[in-house]
Amino acid sequence: MDFYRFTIFIGTLCTLLTDVLSFKPIFLCDERRGMTEKQVKICFEDRKHMAYVIDAREIAKKECEKQFAGQRWNCTFPPAYPVPPLIKPKMELATREAAFVYALASAAIMHTVSRACMENKLSKYCGCSKENRPDDLPKSDLWNGCGDNLPYGYQFSKKFVDASETLANDDLTTFQRVLMNLHNNEAGRWAVFEKSRIQCRCHGVTKNCATKMCYRQLARFKEVGKRLFQLHQSSIQVKVTQAEKDNTEIKLTEKNPDFNKYTSKDLVYIEDSPSYCEKDLDYSIFGTKGRKCNMNMKTQSLQDCNVLCCGRGHHTRRETIREKCGCKFIWCCDVKCKICEKEQNVHYCK
Repeated sequence: MDFYRFTIFIGTLCTLLTDVLSFKPIFLCDERRGMTEKQVKICFEDRKHMAYVIDAREIAKKECEKQFAGQRWNCTFPPAYPVPPLIKPKMELATREAAFVYALASAAIMHTVSRACMENKLSKYCGCSKENRPDDLPKSDLWNGCGDNLPYGYQFSKKFVDASETLANDDLTTFQRVLMNLHNNEAGRWAVFEKSRIQCRCHGVTKNCATKMCYRQLARFKEVGKRLFQLHQSSIQVKVTQAEKDNTEIKLTEKNPDFNKYTSKDLVYIEDSPSYCEKDLDYSIFGTKGRKCNMNMKTQSLQDCNVLCCGRGHHTRRETIREKCGCKFIWCCDVKCKICEKEQNVHYCK
C-alpha cells in the first residue's frame, strides 16, 4: 500500500471511529422510536409493560403480513432509520390500510397486556380480571377463576397508543387524521373484546357438571386479525365536518350520506387507496415489481399475474423447489417428513 492510499485509509478509519464514539445510543424509551413526548413519559413510568408492547408489535406485524399475503399491498414497509418504531410504522396516507394497521397495533397491545396480567407477569399493576359478572350468565354458574384482564389491557392500550396522537397546529387536515387514528385505535380494542369468550369449566368431583366456574378468556390473536381484516374490507370513508351553529364541534361524518352511519366498532378512512402498483417509498409503497405471482389459476384471484402485475406482464424462471413430502405419523406424537426437490416454473412481475 503506497503512502497516499495509506493516508486515505487512516483518514477514513478515523472518521468512522469518530462517528461511532459520538453516536448516541437509542434506548427503549426514546423519541427516535417514533414516540411522542407523552409516550416517552409513559414508557419510563410503566417500563415493565414495554416487553409486552414489543411482543404486540411482533404479533401485529405477523398478522398483518398474513392477512394481506399475495395482495398488491402486502404489509411491507421501508427499513426504519435509525431503529424500527416501538409500536407501529408511520403511514402518511389516511387509507383503509392505515386504518387496519392502527387498529391492529392497538388491539395487539391490549391483547398482550391483558394476558400478561392473568399470568401474573405485571403483578405490581394488575392480576386476574375483576370484570363484573355478565348478565346472561346462568345463575347456577360461578363467576370466578382467573380470567384475562381485558379491562386493564384496554386501559393501558388506550393510554399508551392514543398518546401518539397530538396536534401541532390548527390544521384541519392534521386534525381529521388524528380523529381517524383515535377512532380506529378504539375499533381495534373493540375487536379484542368482541372475539373474547366466556370460558366455563366443571367445578367439583361429580360427573354431571352441575356447577361451572366461568371467566372471560381472550381469543387467539389470529381471530382478532381476521375480524379486523373483515372490517378493513367494509371500512367507511369519512370526512371532517363542523357544527353549523357555532363551528366549535368538529367530527367525522360519512362521505357518502347514503351509507349507514359508522359505529365505534367500524374502521374508517379518509383517502382512497392508491393502486400500490408502482414504488413510492415516500408513502411506504414498494410496488409489485419482482413479486411472485400465479398463472393458470381456475379462478382469478389477487395473486393472479394479470392482477398483481398491474398489466405490466411477467417473466418466468425454472427453479428448484424444496418441499416436505412422504410425511408419516409416528406414534406418539410426531410427524416425520422427507425433503423432496422438484423443478417448476415460477412467475415474477415485470
